[in-house]
Parts: sequence; C-alpha cells; structure tokens
Amino acid sequence: MQEQCLSRDNLYMLPTRHGFIFSLVLLAMLLVAVNYSNSLAYMMTFTLFSTVLVSMLYTHRNLHGLCLTYGESKPVFAGELLSYSLVLKNGTQRDRFDIGIDIKGDKSRRCDFSAHETLKIECTTRVQHRGWHTLPAVQVNTRFPIGLLFSWSKPAQLEKKSLVYPKPSSWQDFPVRYSENSMTQIQSRRNNDDFSGLRQYRKGDSPQRIDWKTYARGKGLHSKEFTGGEMPLMVFRWNDTAGEKEQRISLLTRWVIEAAAQGIRFGMELPGKKVLPSNNEKQASKCLTLLALM
Repeated sequence: MQEQCLSRDNLYMLPTRHGFIFSLVLLAMLLVAVNYSNSLAYMMTFTLFSTVLVSMLYTHRNLHGLCLTYGESKPVFAGELLSYSLVLKNGTQRDRFDIGIDIKGDKSRRCDFSAHETLKIECTTRVQHRGWHTLPAVQVNTRFPIGLLFSWSKPAQLEKKSLVYPKPSSWQDFPVRYSENSMTQIQSRRNNDDFSGLRQYRKGDSPQRIDWKTYARGKGLHSKEFTGGEMPLMVFRWNDTAGEKEQRISLLTRWVIEAAAQGIRFGMELPGKKVLPSNNEKQASKCLTLLALM
C-alpha cells in the first residue's frame, strides 16, 4: 500500500487575501514610520511583521510530516458510488489544526487531530466505466494559525486502484443448458416451485422476487426464497449473447449475479478464457472480474 508523507519537497505557501491586505497595511505603517521618524510606529510595524514570520513556521509545520494513504475498497458495479477510505497519519508529537482535505469528485473537509492519531475519512466517488478505476489525487491545505498564509500540498496521486464490475443489464431468461446429473436438456429455472421464506435483499436479486408487501410495511427489502425443482448446471457462454460488446458483457453480468443469488452451480466461457463450474462464494467474483477486465 503506497504512502506519501508531506515534506518541504511537496509543500507550498502563499499569502491569503487577508494576508495581502495585511501586507499593504504593514507597508503603509512603515512609510508613516519613516516619514515621521516615529519610533512607536517602527516598533508596531516590526512586531506585526515578526508575528507573520513566526506564523509562517507554524503554518508549514501544521502539514509537515503528515502521511497519506488509501484504505481498502470493495468492488462496485458501473454507475454506482464507490466507497473508499483516506487514512491520514500524524506520527509526530504535534497536534494538527484546521487541516483541509480536497479530493476530486468529493466534498471538501476540514478537521483537527491529535498527536500520534490516525484519522480515517470515508469518501465516495461515482464510477461510470468497468475495469480498474484509479482513485483520485488528494490535496491537503491549512490556514493555521492566523489565516494570513495558505499552505498546500502537491496533489498526492497514491496510485490506488479499485475494481469496477460491468453494469448488469435488465433481466433476461437463462440460456438452455443440461443438468449435470441427468444430462437431459432442460430449461434453466429460477427455483420458484415452493415458497420457503424470506431473506434480506441482496444486490442483484430479481425485482420479481422482492416481497413488496413487506417493504410497504416499512420492514425493509426482503427477497422470497423457494425450494423444489431440479437445479441445472449452468455454463454461460459468449455465444449465448448477441449485440454490441458492452451489451453482451452486461447480460453475462446479470446472469452471473442471478445464478450466484440462487446458489446455482455455474461456469463461464469467454473468448480465450474459461471458468469451471462451481457454486462457492468466490465464483461470482471470479467471473465478474473477468468480465470487468475483458
């Protein structure tokens, strides 16, 4: 996991708008002091100027030594919000104040954290395309302590990627396959002979299996489960689909999601790649990964 720590090599500083105004006021005070040879004006001018110089040190130190990294993120489907975490580590004995965090595609944040504290920030971004999605660069900044100076970091591209599965198509019936036991041709069925109960809704469940009455009573989304009937062995092949490449990938994605939700033993055959039939927990992830990177 890549980590980037902030140092003098990647930190910058400029006056804020108030800092520019303050500089003009100091310049005017200096001109007055020189013109009237006023020692009190000299003392006030250089005292305020010294305060700015000291604040430069504290502004820089407020960011120096912070380390940034991304936490783990789970795969999502194209068109959904990708959730991930940004981890800020303060490995020094200094408290940090008014730390601004800017991430492209997400809202800006400001936070304080203590010495030796690790701060974990949950972020989201919407992903539109399947495949590897590179998480956006992170930039931190601060105006601490008096708001006259603005220090910011070079955007930290942490090279963290998250997998995005293809967007599933609307439901279409499974293709005709053979039962592993009888080897007689049967039409794949959706295991809906006898109602056996309800379970919590899982992403990818068919809308036809959702118990809308339970949902209307405010008890959340539940899917109906059924028992009975012969469950066929399914092998989803590229030639089972038609249309544009992305349409075919979306349909295969829908079949994989539905088969996994029903506990069907299934495999997949793509051009140059083959996944042997199985119904273990990792089977759907393996197939969706191949489709995402196809």
